[in-house]
Amino acid sequence: MVGTLLENEMQILALEAENIKHLKVVNIEPDGSLVIIGGDNAAGKTCVLDSIEYALHGAGSIPSTPIRNGQKKAHVVLDLGDIIVKRTFTESGTNLVVKSKDGATFASPQAMLDKLVGKLTFDPLAFSKMDSKKQAEVLKELVGLNFNKLDADHKKLFDKRTDVNRQGKTSRANLNALTFHEGMPDTEVSVAELSKQYLEAVAHNRDVMENKLRLAEHEKGLEEAKALVAELEEKIKDKKKALRGVKKVDEKSIKTKMDSAESTNTKIRENASYKTTEAEVEKLLKESNSLREKMAKIVAGKEKTLSEAKFPIKGLSIDGDEVIFSGAPFDQCSAAQQIKVSVAMGLVMNPKLRILLIREGSLLDAKSLKMVANMAKKADAQIWMERVSRGKECSVILEDGSVVEQEVSNV
Repeated sequence: MVGTLLENEMQILALEAENIKHLKVVNIEPDGSLVIIGGDNAAGKTCVLDSIEYALHGAGSIPSTPIRNGQKKAHVVLDLGDIIVKRTFTESGTNLVVKSKDGATFASPQAMLDKLVGKLTFDPLAFSKMDSKKQAEVLKELVGLNFNKLDADHKKLFDKRTDVNRQGKTSRANLNALTFHEGMPDTEVSVAELSKQYLEAVAHNRDVMENKLRLAEHEKGLEEAKALVAELEEKIKDKKKALRGVKKVDEKSIKTKMDSAESTNTKIRENASYKTTEAEVEKLLKESNSLREKMAKIVAGKEKTLSEAKFPIKGLSIDGDEVIFSGAPFDQCSAAQQIKVSVAMGLVMNPKLRILLIREGSLLDAKSLKMVANMAKKADAQIWMERVSRGKECSVILEDGSVVEQEVSNV
């Protein structure tokens, strides 16, 4: 049954408020789409709109002392056609009862009302007072453009890309500071191996020299001791045989290689560092490009969603975190344009409970009043407005907390 009721559009058919703030007893049966509560300052106009808000919104809007001074009880009754809403106030607190027109009482009445009441029910002109970012958030939510996840993903990618670009810049600077030497091998020259070869060459050459010296001594001894000729000749033969084919190792070239090995190895290490850094720069560049493409897809998706969104009024759109109307930022629009947009949004955001409350009706001129009245009538909605006036545009005139005049508005 509750689901069926929530599908029907509702307006206030009758309002009864007693002892709410400055009100005494007020009974209003509105006629028409625009209900203007008029009267002088402190006559109780605001209290009428407050009583509607207290009845529907509950604890979130009720002040600490909602009861008229000197009284112990107060109540508000709203006849919404399909349901009757009654909220009573005592010194101990408040109580809410919601009944169907046949008298059935609903459980969880506030939860039921919360499903009916839109965010701008209690003052659509509050939209025009929001900062531009908040206005954009409300409008995005209204037309189903919740970009929170996309914005979070975009920021995450943007932050990551910023970090990657920072690393790439550092690596590029490191690369520019390095030197690459052409014609160098990829592996370092082994100084230890060259040292081993050098020592072996030195020892070999030393042995050769010692053998030559001994040979000379033997030849000299041959002159001095003919008796040892035979023995020496044999030794000579043996030494000559041993030395046959043996050549002196070029130790100077090995020493030269040793002296240049460290310089060569330094160049090889610098080449390896250059190649590693060059590969890192290329990798970071590819990652940065990939992140930029992903960010571009998110932006394109948002633009596509915006282009397909159905806004509550022609000419209304969103540019980033700013609401745009007729090509201009919302805060640069005229007062009439801001009122038109705010009321249009309030009407769209209240698809079930077709009620809006405008608390600063005194700011509207005759043309703006006419515009609001036409919008309410066209949307089959009901706008309750307070206005410091006793003019013919007023539906109800209050004086000292009571109704003194009630007639059809001439707006």
